[in-house]
Formats: sequence, C-alpha cells, structure tokens
Amino acid sequence: MKKQSLIVLCLVVAVDAASFGLLLPVVPFFVHQLTGTFNPVAVTSVTATYSGLQFLGAPLIGRLSDRYGRRQVLTITVAVSALALLGSALAKSLVVLLLFQALNGASSGVFAIAQAVVADSVDDPDQRTIHFGAIGAALGLGFIFGPGIGGALGAIDPRLPFAVAAAFCMLNVLLIRLRLPDSRPSQSSAAAVPAKAEGSLLWNPGQGELRRLLSVYFLFYLGFSAFTGIFVLAAKDRFDWGPQPASWILMYVGVVAAVVQGGLLPRLLKKFRADRLSLAGLTMVAAAMLAVSAIERGGELYLTQLLFASGVGLSTPGLRSAMSQCVPDDQQGVLGGLTQSVVSLTSLLGPLLAGQTYALTGYALSFQIQAILVFAAVALLGLSPLRRQPIQAVNTPSA
Repeated sequence: MKKQSLIVLCLVVAVDAASFGLLLPVVPFFVHQLTGTFNPVAVTSVTATYSGLQFLGAPLIGRLSDRYGRRQVLTITVAVSALALLGSALAKSLVVLLLFQALNGASSGVFAIAQAVVADSVDDPDQRTIHFGAIGAALGLGFIFGPGIGGALGAIDPRLPFAVAAAFCMLNVLLIRLRLPDSRPSQSSAAAVPAKAEGSLLWNPGQGELRRLLSVYFLFYLGFSAFTGIFVLAAKDRFDWGPQPASWILMYVGVVAAVVQGGLLPRLLKKFRADRLSLAGLTMVAAAMLAVSAIERGGELYLTQLLFASGVGLSTPGLRSAMSQCVPDDQQGVLGGLTQSVVSLTSLLGPLLAGQTYALTGYALSFQIQAILVFAAVALLGLSPLRRQPIQAVNTPSA
C-alpha cells in the first residue's frame, strides 16, 4: 500500500471515530431533553440500538464490499450515516432518535472495510500488522478528540454534536471519493462472494484457526467492553470523580494506545513476532484490570491505564493481521464484517454484563471477572500460535 493511500485511509478512520466519539458525552442529556428524565434504560437503549444494528449490518457491508468494491460501498454507507445523524439531531422523540440510531448502526462499516483494504493491499505479515496498527492508532486518535469536541458542543445544545458528526461523515464522503483508491474494484456476479459466504467462511472444516482467533477476539473485547462500560461509574463511586477527571483518563488511554500502535509497534516487530506481542499485550490488559480492582487512590489509575492502553495497542493489530491471513483475498470484506460484528456484539453485551456484576458483587470483583475473561483469551491464544498458514479458498454450495 502506498504511503499516501495509508494516510488517507487513517484519516477516514479517524474522522469516522471522531464522529462517533462526539456523541458519547451528550447521549444522556439529549435523552433528558427528549423525555424529561435521565432514565438509565432509555439512555442505554440508544447505544444498545446502535450496537445491535451494527452487529447485524457489519457482515452484510463486508460482503457487499467484496462484490461491489471497497470505495463504492464505503461511500454509500458513510453517506447513509450522515443522513441518520442529521435525522437524529432533528429528532423530536426518543422513538425517532432510536430509529435513526438503528440506521446509523446498520450503516457503520468504516473500520471493517478499512481492515479489508489493508488486507487487499499488503501481503507481508509483519507489514500487514504495522498497517493494522496504523489504522488502530487512527481509531484511537478519533476517540481522543471526538468526546472533547462533543462535550464542548453539548454544553451549548446536546443536538449540536449529532449535526457536527453528520458534517464529519460528509467530509469522509469527499475524502473517500477524491483521495482513496479502490483496493478491490467491483466484481462480476459470477466472481462475487456467495450470499452464504459468512457462514461458509466461519464453519468451513479448514477454518479452525480462524474460529479460535475470533473466539480470542470475542473474549478480549467482552472484557474490554465491560471494563469501559462501567469505568466512569466505578471511578465516581470509588474516588468520588466527576466526568472531567474520568474524561482525562479516557483521553490518556487513547493517546497511549495511539503512540504504541503508531510508533512503538513497528519497532518492536523488528525484534519480536506478532504472536508474542499479542500474547504480551493481552496479558498486560488483564493485569491492568486486576490492578484497578485493588487500587485505593484515583491517581494510581494513570499507572494501571498505562499498562492497559499499552496492552491494547500491542495485542489488537497482531490479532487482526493473523485473522486476515486465514482467508483468501476475495473474502477479506466478509472477514472485516465478522470482526466488526464481534466488536459490536461485545459492545452490546459487555456493558450489560458489567452493570449486573457491579450491582451484584461490587467494585473489586467486577473488575476481576473482566480480567478472567481476558486471561481466558490469553490461554486460548497460547493454544493457537499466530503463524502464517496456507490460505485455502472456501468452497460454498451452488445455488
């Protein structure tokens, strides 16, 4: 992949992440404006609706990008997200907001397609890991700046971040159409991926390694989503923190992860294999969760979250690269959709799990359960070394 193309792809990912991050600080206040209450069920229903529809839509978007081309599908989905966000900004009731957020979630496929673009363009495993690290760093940067901008705009009116997020999406449409080359042009219907490709890809007898890696991905992101879903409330209860000190920690995590993925990871790959780095990274994340369960002072979070963010930065690019090596080029979009579905599903289940365990068991045990999930991912990954395997085409039954 040319450097200019990678820069444009990273910019597209960063802008998309920022457009989502804009909404995070204001959803409760927008729900309050619409309903007159901060009802937690109503507030969480907005993010749950988005994640649930993203879980359903991501595989379809990935498959469509395999058939019709990355750039064309990316343009359409981002444009639909812009319309959904604008509709959300104009919503007059919670039901209307939920409908538009369902549409927004169903069309959210930027990161999945970005992974497929990297897999299309880079053959060398280490270089592929570096490129995955670069788009991961871009994702982190978007989540650093998005919430900050959203919080400032939300203080004026909680509808404003939705409108600005729509404008960010339209900026992405221009970037995609004018600057991003298509790594996989439209395929003829005869060469296209069959409609049942997701199931065939996942359950093909020769894809045991892919199933194990996706299971690792699921366990890690379930623990990760549970951790992030309860973190702000836990910091409030444990350290009497308000939103501002918690937001500084979240920004700090994003900065560290971006630095690790964008700067440190390429250097480490010259000395260590990607599988070793992924194992080390997941172990660091689990250890950080255990440390959070035991600390007594809020300032200590800057140490635990340094370990946490570094682990996230080291582990995820190698996992994505390893999964991409398990499938042929014409199904990288399908794989991107599957991995995005895993993230979306855990983004739905993780906070629900965290809320229940926090209410039933309290602060310490809640974080320890999350650590156990990530340690399970470490154990499963240790049984399945990340190694380059011959890629076999997936045979699917004819219609």
